[in-house]
Amino acid sequence: MRSLEDIIQDLKKEEDKEEAREIYKMFQRVEQKGGIYSTGFLSLTEQYLFQKISFLFQNILYTRLEGGITGAERKRGFVSDKIELIEYLDLSKYFAGISLISYEKINSNFILEFLKEKGISLDKIGDIWLTHDGWKIIFANEIRDDIEKVLNESNFEFKILSFHELQSYTKPSKILRTTEASKRVDAIGSFAFGISRSKMQTYIKGGGVEVNGRKIQDSFYELNMGDIVTVHNLGSFRILDIKETSKGKYHIEIERMMKK
Repeated sequence: MRSLEDIIQDLKKEEDKEEAREIYKMFQRVEQKGGIYSTGFLSLTEQYLFQKISFLFQNILYTRLEGGITGAERKRGFVSDKIELIEYLDLSKYFAGISLISYEKINSNFILEFLKEKGISLDKIGDIWLTHDGWKIIFANEIRDDIEKVLNESNFEFKILSFHELQSYTKPSKILRTTEASKRVDAIGSFAFGISRSKMQTYIKGGGVEVNGRKIQDSFYELNMGDIVTVHNLGSFRILDIKETSKGKYHIEIERMMKK
């Protein structure tokens, strides 16, 4: 049985190690006090740690990751000692959004910097993406009043979206299937993005590829079910399923997040 220290030993960055300890403490609090606990929005690395640590409590606590819309990359984690609280979670209490009219020179980085300067905690901000009718921003429902105040004071044209209104939006994805001789990231990545394996290897060697939020530079890195791969300027994909064939090959199912 793996332990917290086993998970920490696999991590290279000190900030990831500290994050793992904090997530573990949160699980301990829920174990002691019961009820349901929600995190802020987690990065891909934090989601990876959340899932890893959840296995340490798998016979005691129940968990769930939700992002507010289908295809969300940034998600909130939910932990409870009662399965009913997880299964019947009222997501409208935890997610809201904004439809922000698109202005010239606005991009997702500009929006994040603007909100940060106005004192909005970025761990309360989820996905930001551009649709045909402007920018959409998912945020934690508990900062709804703060968001509305900041945007009103800055004369932005916007509409606050309820959780149910958010459901009409999605970050589109498509399901891809392939059979590969290995689970190597360069092989699966080249298929997912429709590029040559040598091109995928160039991205990897150049530091442009992350698995579960952690940069990799090894083309031989093997992917597993649940892994999320992000390639700079191309997008991301998730491994939904891997099955080994009788001939030693792998049937692989991928969900590729499509860029707007």
